[in-house]
Amino acid sequence: MLSAEPKRVWIEVVAIWAIAIGVILAFKLLDFVPFIKENLWGIAGLVFLFLPIEWLYRRGENPADFGITRRGLGKGLLLAAILVALTFPAYMPAYKWWFSRTQDFSLHLPADFWKECVGFIFLVALPEEAFYRGYLQTRLDKVFKKKVKILGAEVGWSVVVAAAFFAVGHLVDPRLDKLGTFFPGLLFGWMRARTGSIGGAVAFHALCDIWAEVLRYGYF
Repeated sequence: MLSAEPKRVWIEVVAIWAIAIGVILAFKLLDFVPFIKENLWGIAGLVFLFLPIEWLYRRGENPADFGITRRGLGKGLLLAAILVALTFPAYMPAYKWWFSRTQDFSLHLPADFWKECVGFIFLVALPEEAFYRGYLQTRLDKVFKKKVKILGAEVGWSVVVAAAFFAVGHLVDPRLDKLGTFFPGLLFGWMRARTGSIGGAVAFHALCDIWAEVLRYGYF
């Protein structure tokens, strides 16, 4: 049975996650409104960014203690580059096998693709990492205190549970393949623990989304 503080933290985390997902779902149900449909990304990003920042403000907490800081950014970007080199080449045949076994890849990007890239950075990766790896994972460290060292990072069940919340949250778009985001979520959590910052996780998260979009355009 959880002691008083971990139990309180667990209830708080579940409640804030449920509020965030509930608000996003409410807007998704209103996507027949053109403005909402066109800006759902941005609305979801604002929700994920506003809730943890508001919580920190009300509690008088230092955002840097939750990894929301530029400290460790250089190390994070280096880790992101290494992970890109290790994972992106393998993801290409996996994508083809899962989504497009009969199609061949041909690079075709729209002229305004740079706008999508900016969106992936500031409307998706930054808010989601601030919420899941900044706020949620850090708070869950109070619940799951036992840690082990993996490749230089002290990690515990908080990384796994945060990744699970991250994956289930993606079901606002009701496709079971969205649960696959659990696995990159583990890497994002490890990066947060390894560097003390969400910066590297934001970079790698955004690059993963951009690479998936490049493959989507290339195959479809």
